Order: sequence, then C-alpha cells, then structure tokens
Amino acid sequence: MGGPRAACQSSPAPRFARSGQMVECLRRELLYSEKRPRDLLFGAIDELIATRPAMIVSQLTREAALLARKTAEESGFDFENWETTSKAVMRAMLMAETLLTVEGTTISPGITAQAALVGGVREEYRDLTEAFLLEFIIRRLDDVTTRDHTALAHALFRQFDPRVSRDELEDRVVILLARLADRIVLRGDAYGVRELEKA
Repeated sequence: MGGPRAACQSSPAPRFARSGQMVECLRRELLYSEKRPRDLLFGAIDELIATRPAMIVSQLTREAALLARKTAEESGFDFENWETTSKAVMRAMLMAETLLTVEGTTISPGITAQAALVGGVREEYRDLTEAFLLEFIIRRLDDVTTRDHTALAHALFRQFDPRVSRDELEDRVVILLARLADRIVLRGDAYGVRELEKA
C-alpha cells in the first residue's frame, strides 16, 4: 500500500541507510535542513525580527536566506542551497507553531500563513522546531526505537565537524525526546504516539 509512510520506507544506500531514510522522510515534505545552515538561519531570523520592521512570513524567509548566506560567506562556510533550506526551516517553524504575530498569537500553518506578519518567536523556538522534526520522523516512520538514536542524530544534527562528538549529538536527541513526553511514549524499546485522551 502506498502513501507517505510507504514513501519514507523506500531503500536508500546501504551505508547510513537508516539516517538516509529519515533524511528522505523530511526531504519529501520540504522539512530537511542541515544543522549548520539551520543554525545560521535561526540566527538570521533572530536578527531580522530584532532589527527590522515586521515582515510577512514569505518576506522573512527570503531575507533570512540572504542574511544567512552573507554570514556564511564572511565566516568561510561554503553552502549553496540557502533559498530551499530557508523555506524548509520556516516550514518547520510554522508546523511547530513557533512564529508569533505582532499581537503575540501563534501563526498556524495554512493558506494564510505566508501572508502573516511576524512579530516574534516563541521562547526556546529552536528546541521546539527541532523537537518537531524529531516527532515528525517518529510519527511518519512508525518504527523508530532506542537503537535509532545514532541515526536520528545523524539525520538531524550531523555537522561534518570532527570537533562535535557523536555522544554530544545523541545527547541532543534524548533531550529533545524528553520534551516530547506529552506526545511520544516509549513502549519497550519502540517510540510511539501517545494516545489522546477521549474528550
């Protein structure tokens, strides 16, 4: 049977197959971003919100891409796909409901989201956005276990920086998993969606 989950479970290359499967899952929904560009975009969004007049989401996405590219070039970081990555980061932020209007209400994903005026972001929005990506993988794949912590770390946080240890990245995974305790449950060694209480 086809559908989004079946599409996510297609077979990638043998090496790093599990993290590749997770990356592909995010990529198919325009949610995938590498860690370092994502952090530069977060920084650009922070700066733009703090120093510029309020922008609508689509404009903020473009301006963040331009500013992040400039910052990357100044630091010698070589990356090309700023426009696509900025759209992916903003999409994740919208789906995680971390963007706020000028009145302080949440900007919800939907047909009006791109035209909404951004007044700020929720506290700890970076953690909330990355926790959303982690939750998305767990929900979509529906077979993630505690043995997948390394694969999750590679899919979400790999920076190709030898100074960042694998243990540090895996710690990031478990910290974000703890934030999801109200929505994700551990049954044995398998992560699953917590059943919503009946109204």
